[in-house]
Amino acid sequence: MEEIVPQIIELTPKITGKKCKFLLLLLYVSITYTPILMGLGVWYFYNLMIGFAIYLFFTLAMGIVISKLRLLCLPPNQTEMSYGNMAISKWFLSKVICY
Repeated sequence: MEEIVPQIIELTPKITGKKCKFLLLLLYVSITYTPILMGLGVWYFYNLMIGFAIYLFFTLAMGIVISKLRLLCLPPNQTEMSYGNMAISKWFLSKVICY
């Protein structure tokens, strides 16, 4: 009979340092709030329908960016787990920028 060996799950890394924490906040805010801000800005300067279309477009674009960040920085056995924007930002910064 085969033994099932459980996979080791890495914890979400801790971000230390003021520069890295600032970059984490900047990345998180830009990923989370860009669609809303762009939609509201276009709605204010043009009209509601174009603003809504821009909001939907940027929501789709940020979804693609999040999925690329997830594939780039998460361990291969954890890519199917559910992570929020903050956790993906932490993984990305800890693996790519803040070693």
